[in-house]
Amino acid sequence: MIQDRGNIKWASLMLPEHLELLREYKQERTEQPRELTEWELEELQQTIDQAFNQQLDIKLEVWKDYKITQWTGIIKSMNTNELILETLLNTKSIPIQSIQSAQLDTDYYD
Repeated sequence: MIQDRGNIKWASLMLPEHLELLREYKQERTEQPRELTEWELEELQQTIDQAFNQQLDIKLEVWKDYKITQWTGIIKSMNTNELILETLLNTKSIPIQSIQSAQLDTDYYD
């Protein structure tokens, strides 16, 4: 049976600069979502409500797996916990608390 020491065996071969870069990379990967202000949350809610009521295309920035992902589509349904977004290719269930920003598609052409 092989008894592997994991990353410990490679640490002695790395320069301090490499270790510092690895720490920075790991810190970037574990970045937390931005805390939204009360004003931003209110504007976010108004934009989502308008897009749902008028069935407009909406662009959402969603925090997922330590990064921001953008989705564009039409909101088909929503409740207090999640919304169902229909994109060109499929349908996504998006938790409300992970939405970082929302922009109506008509805003792109202003």
